[in-house]
Amino acid sequence: MGHPNSDPAPILTGQGPPETTQPPLVAAAPVSERYGWVEIFRGLAILEVVFHHVTGKFLREFELGSLPWMLLAVANQTLHYGVPAFLMLSAFVLMAGMLRRFDAKKYSWNRLQKAVWPYLLWCSIYLAYKAYVGFGASGEWNWALFKPTLTLANQLVWGKVYFHLYFLAVAIQLYLLLPFLLPFFRKRPPFWGVFLAILLITMGAYWCNRLVYRMPYVGSYILWYTPTILLGLWLASQASRLKEITQKGLVWSLLIAAVGLWIYLPLTLKIMRGHVGNTFEYQVGAWLFTSGISFAMLWWAIRLDEVKHRAIDALRFTGRYSLQIYLIHPMIIQELARIRSFPEPLGHYAAFAIYFGTALLIPLVVGVLLHRARLSNFVFGR
Repeated sequence: MGHPNSDPAPILTGQGPPETTQPPLVAAAPVSERYGWVEIFRGLAILEVVFHHVTGKFLREFELGSLPWMLLAVANQTLHYGVPAFLMLSAFVLMAGMLRRFDAKKYSWNRLQKAVWPYLLWCSIYLAYKAYVGFGASGEWNWALFKPTLTLANQLVWGKVYFHLYFLAVAIQLYLLLPFLLPFFRKRPPFWGVFLAILLITMGAYWCNRLVYRMPYVGSYILWYTPTILLGLWLASQASRLKEITQKGLVWSLLIAAVGLWIYLPLTLKIMRGHVGNTFEYQVGAWLFTSGISFAMLWWAIRLDEVKHRAIDALRFTGRYSLQIYLIHPMIIQELARIRSFPEPLGHYAAFAIYFGTALLIPLVVGVLLHRARLSNFVFGR
């Protein structure tokens, strides 16, 4: 689940394979209140998202294959697990709520408000933004972006209106799928059964895509995230002993993540340098790494929730606005990159800090202001 999407961001990606992005959680508020660590998880993840995209932008500043490029590429690709992690947590939060009480009509209406409407709204916003960027380059508005063509329809289906919006398309697929999985997880299935399902569905999806029908963007395809989604659903069915499970499974998750990274990282660096890599080995490594690291992140968030410190409160506050940060921050990085005289002349370290700080803080401030103006539900669905 590393780089399955194409059409990367114009300035956020470095040289190499197309990248997927790390999105924020879209979860039901009552469950978030029940599990205080959810916002901590979101906070950790959105910091990783911004760091990943800023490092992706700065990869362009160094010579391909040089030592600084290699160090930055290692950091960029190691911190590249947000989509599977967020889908795992989304699956957990939603299924935990559905197992307590499920009203199909209310569920459908909530998903329309919290996912479908924000997705359509932000697709429109980024269509307008792309036209604005095109106007700045050519002196003319790119009205073709607004024509209801088949190309635009495909962009909406696959989440390709702007590179990072595909997560919302995947999330909508998840929301459609969950009611059909509810009866199975009501039975509190054993882990071995879920593990077998993960193995069969994941391998089936890979080989069907390889031999039967090639999906145009596998990263926008829900079955590509089967390991972490089913893991999240199983954890939801075992929510009463979640802390015990994460404690017992931590070592195994770190071992699985290490093995996955050992397979995945050399291959992704090879691909980023323009060489051909084994796609099966790459995907297996990515699935192992993202599954293991997502579980370890869950353990970490639960433990941090027990710590009383201002830094944890700040992390929780940031996580509360993770969706807002996620949706806005690519625009901030893009606009900074369009300013030729700032901040790159200050040097790489200062410029990196400015990119990271503004990409995080400006969307956070916007999110807080819209929340206080009671417009957040309309703009972000939450």
